[in-house]
Amino acid sequence: MLQLFTHHRSVSAHRVRIALNYKGVSYKSIFTDLDRAKGDRLSYLNVNPQGLIPALWAEDDLVISQSSAILEYLEERYPERPLLHGDIAQRARIRSFAQIAIADTHPLNNLRVLRYLRDGMDVAYAKRRQWFEHWIAKAFGPMESILSAQAEASDNLSYCFSDKPSLADVCLVPQVSMAERYDVNLSDYPTLRRIYRSCMTLAAFQAADPDTQPDTR
Repeated sequence: MLQLFTHHRSVSAHRVRIALNYKGVSYKSIFTDLDRAKGDRLSYLNVNPQGLIPALWAEDDLVISQSSAILEYLEERYPERPLLHGDIAQRARIRSFAQIAIADTHPLNNLRVLRYLRDGMDVAYAKRRQWFEHWIAKAFGPMESILSAQAEASDNLSYCFSDKPSLADVCLVPQVSMAERYDVNLSDYPTLRRIYRSCMTLAAFQAADPDTQPDTR
């Protein structure tokens, strides 16, 4: 069975949980809190030398780090319920949209960056908050523009690019969830909020939600 090293607050792990659930893949969650004792952190480095969440133990000699690599692996190993669907142009659009979250937004707003601003650079809370909301807006503005145009051209789709979830939805939902958790005003992004609500009617997305994870307690 696959083993996922995860934490309820991790946006990257949230993506992977959604994909695993959507594809109906059985896996064991190994709840990993990198704020715990030093010995636990050192032990996890044997699994993932970068020390970041998530990691997927796929086989005895294969541990995959980086959520984008894990998502690609799952798509190739479990193709029955694809998250990359449609023609080559559609799949390119899905990949491009997903990368706004994976590559351009989350790396700037993840916990280790915010902690470095606080502890390494002594940046005050108000300025850290300004940083966080700035990069959210830089992502959500273009995302809203892309998806509102897509919805208008395709008769108000329930999901990002078609009538079923794709990798784009898998990457959008954790970003919106994080923004809601930190009380970011999302009134300028009605299409993102509508698609988020559509996704959250699905069991695969509900079961992956940070608030439903056992390590929240």
